[in-house]
Amino acid sequence: MNKYKKGLIFVYPDSFIISLGNMKAYFHLPYRQTEGVIRKHASNTLPSIPEYSRICRRINKLNIKICDDKSIINNDNFVIAIDATGIKVKTEEN
Repeated sequence: MNKYKKGLIFVYPDSFIISLGNMKAYFHLPYRQTEGVIRKHASNTLPSIPEYSRICRRINKLNIKICDDKSIINNDNFVIAIDATGIKVKTEEN
């Protein structure tokens, strides 16, 4: 992660920033709201939470690919529920 980096080393791994980028893209969140979700749900498990400006800079430096292929859904219905306990994904069978 920091092998060829010049300057201050990264505190947050690229995999964490990629997951934030995917969450931001799929749920159409602004950067401040992305920070708020992490601050709310991961404040007990992470030693520090990245600010929205750091999230923005790191996401823009990475090459995040979002899959737009509709064929992987297999005509199933997905229900995504977000509440205070977290994010839950359920497939409904017809």
